[in-house]
Amino acid sequence: MHVLGRLAALVALVAGVVIGSLVGGTVGGIVGVLIAMMGFQGLTLGVDGWKYVSAALATTGGLALIAWRHGVNATDLGLGHATWITGIIWSVAIIAGIGIVIGFAGRHPKTQPLFADERNDTSGVIAARRALLDIPFGTVLVEEFAFRGVMLALVTVLYGSMWAVVITSVLFGLWHVAPALEMHEAHQATSGSPWPTVLSTVLFTGLAGAFWAALRLFTGSLFPPSAFHWAANGTGVLVGWFVARTRKVTHAFGHDDEPTEDH
Repeated sequence: MHVLGRLAALVALVAGVVIGSLVGGTVGGIVGVLIAMMGFQGLTLGVDGWKYVSAALATTGGLALIAWRHGVNATDLGLGHATWITGIIWSVAIIAGIGIVIGFAGRHPKTQPLFADERNDTSGVIAARRALLDIPFGTVLVEEFAFRGVMLALVTVLYGSMWAVVITSVLFGLWHVAPALEMHEAHQATSGSPWPTVLSTVLFTGLAGAFWAALRLFTGSLFPPSAFHWAANGTGVLVGWFVARTRKVTHAFGHDDEPTEDH
């Protein structure tokens, strides 16, 4: 992204935190969170590693300030001490279950092509960094804290928990428009117009957001939806890397016995 574009995104991020913190009323907090998150997305487009994680940590800090200014406490965010043990138990079970399902899908011939993403055709070190650093301390942290934490709590104050689930899930789906466009360019299973990819991604992530919000309310903890989010994304990256390695080896051996043609 152009330097001026990143500067504008940084300004939007800071402005969102300021608006959300200083503008009175719950609506001001909600608007501030949305502006800050749009700024974060623009600022981190095409960025990964420590720069991405640092931006996510800083943004999460800004969102925490908005929550504090509007009287949203740890329990409202799903981070109350009373829910830690329950949340951790749920999280361990979720990670194990999702890991098994995705691992099986990555091995099965019919579902293996779903993991054929060019972004996973990289070194094992980078894949591990994405799965263990970028996703949990970047993507999952900022998105869960924003949508299932601060936003869910603020919208609940205005419209109740049911509408809070609906509204935050719609916003979460729309949040994935830009990532869907990026995925369309990188995935081997997508071609032609990007709109089918965008619409299906928005629908899928919106439904996932609704499920995670309901899970957050049911357990009273932000840990389980965060664990589900990481398990889906993090293990997806690791399995995708494995699939990319396997296909490279298969391709290489598949051509070993074929005659070489001169062009």
